[in-house]
Amino acid sequence: MKKIAVTTWVTDDYIDYIGLDELKNSFKYFHSDVDFFVFDTKATKEAMVKDPWLNNVWMMPPSCLPFVDDYDMVVHIDGDCVVTGPMTELFESDEDIIGVRNNNSLDKASSHPGITIMHLPPFGNGEYIPVQKFINAGLIASNNKQFWHEWHELNREAKRIKDEVNPYAHGIGDEQDTLNQIFHSGKYTTKIIDAMGTNVSYGLCNTWGENNNHWESWAQIYVKDDALYLDDPKTGDPMCIKVMHQAGGSAAAKLNKEHGGLREWMKTVIAEEPLQYIHKVTS
Repeated sequence: MKKIAVTTWVTDDYIDYIGLDELKNSFKYFHSDVDFFVFDTKATKEAMVKDPWLNNVWMMPPSCLPFVDDYDMVVHIDGDCVVTGPMTELFESDEDIIGVRNNNSLDKASSHPGITIMHLPPFGNGEYIPVQKFINAGLIASNNKQFWHEWHELNREAKRIKDEVNPYAHGIGDEQDTLNQIFHSGKYTTKIIDAMGTNVSYGLCNTWGENNNHWESWAQIYVKDDALYLDDPKTGDPMCIKVMHQAGGSAAAKLNKEHGGLREWMKTVIAEEPLQYIHKVTS
């Protein structure tokens, strides 16, 4: 049986604000037999002593590297997520790198235009990565420990270029950009588990709205067969929601502060029946 480690990077000052217990509880509701680790403030400081160039933009590989020698698969999940269904498609994937869509079926990033970048040499030919293939770093898994090392080293080089050469160097904005450079390079086998047509959603592809309302779609979530569903905005097909990921940057931070935390804010945008389901799996 595959030995799996799931990690999240949440420093101590964000535990209550993010609602770390709800993430851990929801994950364990569906996967009580899978090890779940929190890369906390102490671990972050130790990582920054080892690699002084690190800052908050480059922390995903360091939070996973401690586990790559002891586990067959290592998974990073962002702290502002709730697991709402069994992550079967992810855990049963044998590819080197398994990712999730950053953009929804309307080719948008939540309520904004879809995000993508140029696929730069030596990883690509300089053309733009298709919008539906650009992946989000909020949930990433690998069955190949070399990937985590390579991603970490590419982040180190990206940081150097931004500091010493060009702070606005296109395509290396942060670790999500470097992740996409590697993911699409052809060096590793890859899979997007919630691509259109899979009828599952593992994050941001279930968010859309108008006028900067990133999460308007969450009001349409419904419960069926003891699972959460949302109809795809392009095809109308039901998507089984396995992960809800808030994201949203400064807009999300403002909402969370106004409502006393992410989980309290969620109560204002989700209908009562799915909200009760979320309460069940997070308690």
